[in-house]
Amino acid sequence: MIFVPEFILVFAAIVLVFSKNILKKDNWIPAAALAALGLAFLWRLGTAGQEASLGDFFVFNNFSWYFDLIYLAVAMASVIFSFSISKDRNIFFSLMLIGTAGMMLLTKSRDILALFLSIELIALSLYSLVAFGKSARGGSAFGGEENRLEGGIKFFVLNVFASALLILGLGIIFALTGATQFAEISANFAPSDALPMLAGIVFILAGLGFKMGIFPFNFWLPDVYEAAPIGITALLAGASKKAAFGAVALLLVLGLGGLVSFWAGLFTLLAVGTLLFGHLGAIWQSNFRRFLAYSIIGQSGFMMMGLAVPSALGLTGLLFHILTHALAIIGIFAIMAFLEAKGIFEIHALDGLGKRSPFLAVALTIFLASLGGVPLLAGFVSKFVLLSAAISMGLVMLAVFAVLASIISIFFYFKIVRSMFAGKTQAKPLEVPILTYIIVSMPLIPIFLLGIFPGQVIGFLSQTVNYIII
Repeated sequence: MIFVPEFILVFAAIVLVFSKNILKKDNWIPAAALAALGLAFLWRLGTAGQEASLGDFFVFNNFSWYFDLIYLAVAMASVIFSFSISKDRNIFFSLMLIGTAGMMLLTKSRDILALFLSIELIALSLYSLVAFGKSARGGSAFGGEENRLEGGIKFFVLNVFASALLILGLGIIFALTGATQFAEISANFAPSDALPMLAGIVFILAGLGFKMGIFPFNFWLPDVYEAAPIGITALLAGASKKAAFGAVALLLVLGLGGLVSFWAGLFTLLAVGTLLFGHLGAIWQSNFRRFLAYSIIGQSGFMMMGLAVPSALGLTGLLFHILTHALAIIGIFAIMAFLEAKGIFEIHALDGLGKRSPFLAVALTIFLASLGGVPLLAGFVSKFVLLSAAISMGLVMLAVFAVLASIISIFFYFKIVRSMFAGKTQAKPLEVPILTYIIVSMPLIPIFLLGIFPGQVIGFLSQTVNYIII
């Protein structure tokens, strides 16, 4: 019964694929996909505290429960953002459901075969979704279907290359340990094999680095985020990246914990590079999606701090930052979906938004402030936990770079806020539909609550990380 949510998504996807052969109209398909995700979310919500396994491949516990809820929440928002898709709806939404099921399986993996197959299930779904056809508005907002197709091809080629590196690294690990399960890999590790094992870890991190969108494997990310449909960009930013971080934490901590000093040090260097690349790159962007893509790269640097400091506190900070970032992503993309429907794609077009729609301007300010780490908001608490973990482990310079990156982010977030409230505009006020109000408000409330009363969630996460710390 534990794995019913995944079954619901796969079954619904199959029904949607073949529905076109039975029913001529497809206007019910987005609502059906949303209903399947909602049912899976409610079912998963009721399985808190339970534990189960599917053979030796997948294990369910509070760690995977936590990730499942994030995937399903982001996927539901992404489906709503994609209601305007009008071409081949049955294929589009079935792929979204399959990709979400793949993410749910990924953070339950306890075997390198299960891990690789789950990653490829996600990737195969996203390849097609990134390059998907016209929306109800008629084409891409960024230069037509050619840009969208180019983004899909770029995403496909680079991820195929990443998968090759990943399977090479996993092959090295298997050749040295003779095991595929994480626990057996850890038990069979011999110090004499340390050097080739290090090579395997480098290949694994290079392969998964593309999925995580970390420096220096993130150059594809702004182009793909700009070209993809808004709902798929939200799914990439809010769910698939989180799945990659969860998978890396499982594999490294459970399977390769004997080499923690090596991969933690490697993540320290990569975290610094990701923090600086993302936050500095965002300064020069004029397109809102590209700006957000670089900002998300920078936020990945903070998540990497949890892997650079793989203590209980560091991993707790990682899980908490994944949540706070997902909440901000849902809210920001809800606003973006509405603004893009009104023809607003560039940052300068946000001038005067405070007058045209005070609610959207204030909400966007709060979401950006949370990403920047402003006190009394959820993003501040998650960054504080990560900084505390780094300092407690003696990584003071990493904490200094993280603080510097936060200061830079507040600078460019403030530029947007200033243009929204101080910029002049002659445009008419925006009529915001009730659905947009609801979607934007839903993550807004927990961002405040988690910023003021984070204790219960942090306590839950500190217990959750015990499932992966041996």
